[in-house]
Amino acid sequence: MILLVVVGLGGFVAPVAAQDEPVVAMIGTGTLADTFGPAIGRAGYTVVYGSREPARPSVRALVEKTGSEASAASPREAASNAQIVILAVPRNVLDDVTDSLGELDGKIVVDVSGGMKRVAADGYLELIPGESNSERIQSRHPNARVVRINLPLMAFFVDPMLVGTPPTILIAGDDPAAREAVARLIFDLGLDPWDAGPLRFSQVFDAMNTMALVPSQQGRIEGYEWRLMPSAPLSCFTDVSKLFGFGHPKELDSVRPFPRRDQPIPCDEWRRRLGW
Repeated sequence: MILLVVVGLGGFVAPVAAQDEPVVAMIGTGTLADTFGPAIGRAGYTVVYGSREPARPSVRALVEKTGSEASAASPREAASNAQIVILAVPRNVLDDVTDSLGELDGKIVVDVSGGMKRVAADGYLELIPGESNSERIQSRHPNARVVRINLPLMAFFVDPMLVGTPPTILIAGDDPAAREAVARLIFDLGLDPWDAGPLRFSQVFDAMNTMALVPSQQGRIEGYEWRLMPSAPLSCFTDVSKLFGFGHPKELDSVRPFPRRDQPIPCDEWRRRLGW
């Protein structure tokens, strides 16, 4: 499977990687691209940056930092050679930039932007209700395969073990194969991907991230990352479908397991630990 991430850089477009080696195109060359792109390069991927000024010295320096297989091109050129397009641009230009990339049919388009917020009556930030940026991109480009990832602190792209264990990266999208492709990229960066299901759950990411700002708003010098820890599955002890009234997800037959570092603990072991 080939992956491409598009981030704004300029210059020329590198050829698509042979065989199974993914190519990543990144749209935007700001602070996020400056850490995310080189991390992808260190993981062995070919990175193409998309920029309005591919020859700019700072873009050339970013390409050099990313590795010998990295290159830069206009955003449209980078996207045209990518299977995965990562939108690393400010939210206020997200729609315009995405619309300018040309044909996106069949491409995996990765959104990393957060939801719109406002100051509530009590002084705290609150999320403005409505569709997420990812859902809006999907509606504007119905044949693209939009995936939303919940980014960690950028320092984790430099050192995934910064706090002793990698954070959990939530991934949502309406195409299971697209989610799995992005999960493999995230896994190769040393982070732990988690399948968050359909794209509409990106709204949950926005709510979680707004809540995570509470310590900072209270003046506390504290930072947190999302980390899901393995727990005893309810399905080992009860019929969860009956308990919660599950339906039958239409994508169930095409869901692909995400890569993981440890094998899941079997039900027999959970029962033993809990004395069942």
